[in-house]
Amino acid sequence: MDISELFELLRMLDSELYTYINKYGMYIYLLLFLIVFGKTGFVVFTFLPGDSLVFASGTIAALDKLNVFFLFILFFIATTLADSNNYLIGRLVNKFSSKNIMKLIPQSAIEKASDFLIEYDKIALTFSRFIPLMRTLTPFVAGFTNHPYRNFVSYNSIGALIWTTVWLGTGFALGNLPWVENNLLFTLSLITVIMFIPTIYGFFTHLKKKNASITKSN
Repeated sequence: MDISELFELLRMLDSELYTYINKYGMYIYLLLFLIVFGKTGFVVFTFLPGDSLVFASGTIAALDKLNVFFLFILFFIATTLADSNNYLIGRLVNKFSSKNIMKLIPQSAIEKASDFLIEYDKIALTFSRFIPLMRTLTPFVAGFTNHPYRNFVSYNSIGALIWTTVWLGTGFALGNLPWVENNLLFTLSLITVIMFIPTIYGFFTHLKKKNASITKSN
């Protein structure tokens, strides 16, 4: 397999998962683990499928082609280890001030993630994985800013549990519906939009309370 075939496999894995199961057999579990780990374990791999891949795995598990309990453990471990790995990278970058690595990450993105982490703290650590880009940058920035690891890993693990349960569970629950199976890409897009609603609601609720507090103090 050359590099172009590898990138094509990674790009299409979520929508073509059923085909790859038949092709790679039990090795598909290893591939799923590595992709989910790479998604948030390394800032440069944000292009890898995440939510859609876990959801698609759930739909396939509903058809008894994958073991849903094994997938749950696999994805939970992959996400928690990945974020800890990204946290460690952030610590190392801060310690050694690697300019070469920092050139790969826009300064504006770092500042945005840092502000997000400072502003929302526990909420950011728990739910950042539901927000594109932030799911990868938040662990890195947490390490880069020397955020307490015990606090980080506690709330990050809760977030990993919620994220895995939501995406895998939703895919498994809807997997036996013919319409979902025949319109997987549309379903993935729809679920993604729906999952943003609680995050957006929480953001504006927090903003409203903050503005009310400022007004009251004045």
